[in-house]
Amino acid sequence: ALWVPESGVINPWEFTLAMMEVAVREGVELKLCEKVTGLRKQDEGYLIETERETYTARYVVNATGVHSEEIHNMVAEPAFHIQPTRGQYYLLDRSIGEVVKSVVFQCPSPLGKGVLVSPTIHYNTLVGPDSEVVEDCENTSTTREALDDVARQAKRSVPSLQLGSNIRNFAGVRANSDYGDFYIKMSTPHFLDIAAIKSPGLTCAPRIATYAIELLREAGLDFKEKDTWDGTRSVVRFKEIPEEEREAFIRENPLYGRVICRCETITEGEIVAAIHRPITPVSLDGIKRRAGTGMGRCQSGFCGPRVQEILARETGKTSEDILQDKEGSHILIGDTKEGRV
Repeated sequence: ALWVPESGVINPWEFTLAMMEVAVREGVELKLCEKVTGLRKQDEGYLIETERETYTARYVVNATGVHSEEIHNMVAEPAFHIQPTRGQYYLLDRSIGEVVKSVVFQCPSPLGKGVLVSPTIHYNTLVGPDSEVVEDCENTSTTREALDDVARQAKRSVPSLQLGSNIRNFAGVRANSDYGDFYIKMSTPHFLDIAAIKSPGLTCAPRIATYAIELLREAGLDFKEKDTWDGTRSVVRFKEIPEEEREAFIRENPLYGRVICRCETITEGEIVAAIHRPITPVSLDGIKRRAGTGMGRCQSGFCGPRVQEILARETGKTSEDILQDKEGSHILIGDTKEGRV
């Protein structure tokens, strides 16, 4: 075995949201749900066509994950082939206590690091993933066969693992490729590929970013450091506030006195604050990743309808407009005689 005491875990979506919120606050314009349909080289840069608009850019950074091969091939000769690889997980309830004190890996293989058993910062235990090449790069469904295999492999590391405490199964698709490494190159003038980023992509992300800056600077992009740059971001986690300070929060904003998610002790004040941050969530899962609602044992069974009402109220939408996650994931579709369905 190899013991690495310096290893650690973070909240991956909190890290990503923090970086993006800081960027938006500092002037970046974020365009969501716009599929790129065309990319053409011009004299002074690129013409980018989406389903909604057309943009021009002096430089393009292709960091589109499982779609990076498609975008690359619009302006350059084929150089790598993305092999979408699905990995499935168990998430265990924190009520079972501390299963492991650090991330427990098995020996890696050409397919990846293998099935791990890991603590999380929320005191749950994460088990997985397996590795399965799939044709559809958006296929995040789970299967009984694959989850059984994850369980079998995980118990090689932790024989006492209690998967009966599972509260959620999920899957992700990573951008494996035939290149054998991360593909980070200026593929054509002013076009930077950051492709085939699989594990440990999250760990490498800060260094990849600084390397990308180096490559773009060498390509002629003149970076100017802002005098007023502020890279900090703070979020209120009510249950982590010392007891003596909670009353002051509630006096200032009574919404912090109303608990919406009982499993995770998330208040209405935290949900409203998350909605009005620089990047407004438009779905229940968007609130989940920002405020933590629905992360507990009941998985939104209790708080889901209440979060839906708050999100509709704060964004000026109807309850039917609120999605579960991506486009098309409607929760309500209309009214019946007695109520909504």
